[in-house]
Amino acid sequence: MDLSPDAKIAHLLLIYRRDPILAMNQLFQVVPDSQQTELILAAHKSGSRVAVKSAQGAGKTSTLVWLTLYFLLTLEDCRVLITSPSYQQLSRVFHSEILKWHSKMPIVFKDFFEITKEKVSIKGKPFQMANLVTASADNEESLQGGHAENYVILADEASAIDENIFDVLQGTLGTGGGGRFIMTANPIRNSGRFYEVFSKGSSLWHRITFSAFNSAQINKSWISEMAEFYGEDSDRYKVRVLAEFPRASEEQFIPVDIVEQSMGRYINPQGYFGYQKVMGVDIARFGSDSTVLIIRQGPKVIDYKEYKGLDTTEVASMVVDYYNLHKPSGIYIDAIGIGAGVYDQCKNFGLPVIEIVVSNRSSDPKQYFNLRSQLWGEMRQWLHNEADIPDSHDLMTQLCGMTYSYNAKLQVQLANKKDMKKQGLSSPDIADALSLTFAPQIYNYSPAGRHVRKIRKPIYLWA
Repeated sequence: MDLSPDAKIAHLLLIYRRDPILAMNQLFQVVPDSQQTELILAAHKSGSRVAVKSAQGAGKTSTLVWLTLYFLLTLEDCRVLITSPSYQQLSRVFHSEILKWHSKMPIVFKDFFEITKEKVSIKGKPFQMANLVTASADNEESLQGGHAENYVILADEASAIDENIFDVLQGTLGTGGGGRFIMTANPIRNSGRFYEVFSKGSSLWHRITFSAFNSAQINKSWISEMAEFYGEDSDRYKVRVLAEFPRASEEQFIPVDIVEQSMGRYINPQGYFGYQKVMGVDIARFGSDSTVLIIRQGPKVIDYKEYKGLDTTEVASMVVDYYNLHKPSGIYIDAIGIGAGVYDQCKNFGLPVIEIVVSNRSSDPKQYFNLRSQLWGEMRQWLHNEADIPDSHDLMTQLCGMTYSYNAKLQVQLANKKDMKKQGLSSPDIADALSLTFAPQIYNYSPAGRHVRKIRKPIYLWA
């Protein structure tokens, strides 16, 4: 007996409910790799708790999107909460992925859905929906709103979810026995609830690792590049490629041996005279901090001066004298806070000053959290390329004392000065001043110093 179109669809959905991998094949024209298949099958079980630590780009977010659309289609009385501590992850990445995979669905199933920025719903079933809600204390009430026979929490970037919010989410699942909790993250923190699920070996959770080696989404040449650039024993390789937690939440940014070699190296004038002189100025903010003026010429630090207890007018005068002594091509001033006053005065004196705001966005956001992290990254590479720096205990301490961690986007994020002071560490004033001399390698500044554009430059600048 021939079935009506509606009956055929209902029969097909019943098949999909029993076979989620077949559903992924036919709904999205994909063949999940072995890791994605394990996640899909684990999440398919009623009442499941699944945690996935993932290498970068291994397809965890795509899999969560497949599950979102699949659950709404095949489960009765289904509510899905899609959450992440990052608003950008939800509004841009996750929402874009939903639109992408929805567009690939057969028209007969595509028409089931209504999609907005904050919600995915089934037409004619107003309570059959997925809501995108940021995992923050401000949204606690929205995060508690799960009342359905099949309630599903899909948490991306779960390692960054606050423990109090995590408790709220788990408490929501206590209202029904069929609730599912699936969380995924890059393993960037060795603390918090996500880390504890893996480190304490909880029997309640099905734990999965999305390694780059077993991912169909990742080019194997990228793995080789990561191994060569960072080293297979580095935390960055462990996190991005192996999907393993770092040895520590924070890691030394510049190795001691590289600094020692640079301090023990002598480059004669013929090795650097062809490069421009560049000047960095880091302005002291607190009584114990120093204002530092520094000159770098290609691979060599020519000189630096430290001052304490100067006001902005006195610092500006020192900058004028230092400029007249060395005649650098540009003066790069950290213009946050009181540094802005020094910049304004030097500009009025007609000096070639460029205003740097190190808290601004990096021009390489895939790798660095902000401009300060990027400048230090350039400085670290410069040191690796056989630099010549003064043999200074303070400079050694500052360069080697800087730590970094990975944020939820796997960007390098340096420890800030306030955090370093809380740990009893001195402010890295000399090192910060030196890092400012690498600004011209990242940006090309307009005469007004207000707009920037990324340009490609060699390691050093020729005159």
